[in-house]
Amino acid sequence: MKSVLSAFPRGSRLPDPAWNFRHRLIVLFAVISSAFVTVFSLTQHAPFWVALAQGAAPAAVALVAWKAPVGRRFSASLSSASLMVIAAMVVQISGTIEAHFLFFILVPVVALYEDWAPLATASFLVLGHHALLGVSMPTTVYNHGAAYDQPLIWSLIHSALFLAMCATSIVHWTIHERARGEENTLLDRLASQALHDPLTGLANRTLLHDRLAQALSLSQRTSTPVMVLAVDIDGFKPVNDSYGHAAGDTLLVELARRLESCIRAGDTAARNGGDEFTLLLPGTGSDEGAVMAQRILAAVSPPVELLGIRLQMSVSIGIAVSTPNIPGEVLLQDADQAMYAAKHNGRGGFVIFDKTLAAGALGTLVVHTDHARSWAAYTQSLRSEIASAKELGQLPEQTRGPETARRTLESIIAAIELLPQGQQMAGLPLPERNALEEFVFHHDLVQHWADTLRAKATIQAERTPEADLFWRALRQTALKDEADPVAYTDTDSIRAGLSPS
Repeated sequence: MKSVLSAFPRGSRLPDPAWNFRHRLIVLFAVISSAFVTVFSLTQHAPFWVALAQGAAPAAVALVAWKAPVGRRFSASLSSASLMVIAAMVVQISGTIEAHFLFFILVPVVALYEDWAPLATASFLVLGHHALLGVSMPTTVYNHGAAYDQPLIWSLIHSALFLAMCATSIVHWTIHERARGEENTLLDRLASQALHDPLTGLANRTLLHDRLAQALSLSQRTSTPVMVLAVDIDGFKPVNDSYGHAAGDTLLVELARRLESCIRAGDTAARNGGDEFTLLLPGTGSDEGAVMAQRILAAVSPPVELLGIRLQMSVSIGIAVSTPNIPGEVLLQDADQAMYAAKHNGRGGFVIFDKTLAAGALGTLVVHTDHARSWAAYTQSLRSEIASAKELGQLPEQTRGPETARRTLESIIAAIELLPQGQQMAGLPLPERNALEEFVFHHDLVQHWADTLRAKATIQAERTPEADLFWRALRQTALKDEADPVAYTDTDSIRAGLSPS
């Protein structure tokens, strides 16, 4: 039964703007046609009050359909009834067989509702007009008197033709509605893909930033905090190297499922890329941070079955809680910094960001902006050439560095891009000490390896003297005692790449 009923269109599925626009056009058409009925009746020498009543009746029905709060389907049925009454009056007033074509002309107008109820109403009135009025008040049909001697037969013929046109409209609607449904499904799928990670189904970076902005806006109005957790898999690279990317993807999907099991309906779990995940918890304060972190660690701790092997997964978690007027990017950076600290503290744990953690960084390094940009340009060129060499098979794919070193590199390059233009001294913000030390140790090896590759003509990137000056200063800052930070202070020191003690 449902399959049969589903073949009939339902105008209630139309969006409000589309239905209202069509309804108003049809009602306006009915009112104008009612005025035409009055004028036409007067041309047929009808008394003025009779002609006025003939036009006023369908107009009143149309206005009720427009103004009365009777619902979509009843309003559509009333306006359709108004149109059919107008056509019936023209047929009766003119007395010509040609006037019957008005009924068929109005079918497409009624069909604009894409609903079976208006068509059913119109069909009933067409049938009633011919079967009842045609029998009880036979009309003298000009030029076709002989053909209209049997009004009941003619009424049934016209009604059958009208119903056939209605059935054709229903077929058209069914095809159109199915096509529109498939189009809406496709659009919904595309919209979902644009805002969700294709592997895990979690929110992507775009959706995360949008929801974070909304959460912070609500936080300003309600004075409720917002918590952000940065979650990163410990030792994810060896999984990819040992078991392949398919195994790594399986691990990421499993972690996504476990993270979702830890959050509430109004929270957001997002994958930023790689093995980086972020949880957004509106209305959650710092006192709940440890409880939430423990819940995640407990959910992650059970072994994962991967290609017949049981792997123990652990994550490092950084927690940051919003303060008044904090930008979303800063809140995410605080969570990342706390997560890096958790990794350097031994992994498989969590750290809550606070001012003490921020003070544990090395502060800023006063650098020559051109030297810093020269080093950044060299490093980015080096990364690009190494990636190309891997694609050409000149270098093994396994020559990737630690994920934490990559993130530190990207944060340094991003900070360099924010330095003022020109040849001048400026303060470069530095990452947390342990992260910088690990990065410097790793990047020293990378630069020595790059020199070897360049000697073999595998790559062409060449480190400039200015880039060397910047690197030597950054390296010494990371390796010196925190109480004696390195800084460029004069031209001689710049040339030497060191700062005076």
